Amino acid sequence: MSSHSSPDGSYPQVIEGQYVDQRKLVVLLRNVYGTSSEGKNNFKVELRLNRYKIYPSEHLSGMALTEDQIEDCRVCKRR
Repeated sequence: MSSHSSPDGSYPQVIEGQYVDQRKLVVLLRNVYGTSSEGKNNFKVELRLNRYKIYPSEHLSGMALTEDQIEDCRVCKRR
């Protein structure tokens, strides 16, 4: 499994970073989580040990990217 989050949404969603196109991921995150009225992203992303940790804003904490959305961000598609 390439991503996971806790059932209650309290932990970040983790995506294996290998072969992920960073630009596609950021565009996807902006489309899914949006930006605030001040123009700031409604999410935070950390890349550590080749894993992306995605922290949505508190009011969006129940949302998570789907496997299909993540797959679309990959440079090489998994089989």
